[in-house]
Amino acid sequence: MRSGGIIRMSQILATSKSGLIQEFVISKKKSFMTSTVSFVKCNVCGKGIEDGFSITAKSIQKRIFFFCDMHNN
Repeated sequence: MRSGGIIRMSQILATSKSGLIQEFVISKKKSFMTSTVSFVKCNVCGKGIEDGFSITAKSIQKRIFFFCDMHNN
């Protein structure tokens, strides 16, 4: 990377069957970060990114719920 910075992913902006658009924030401050990755599905209908839906995470009463485009109201 030319800037010598660290890329931190901020949020998923859009998805499609062929790709994924993410907003990136570049920081020159070095920090240690750990993360895990897993497939998420809508808590209501079970649809996910692989089905062509965008997924939004919401924190409700200290729990995280995932919603597709149809159930994100």
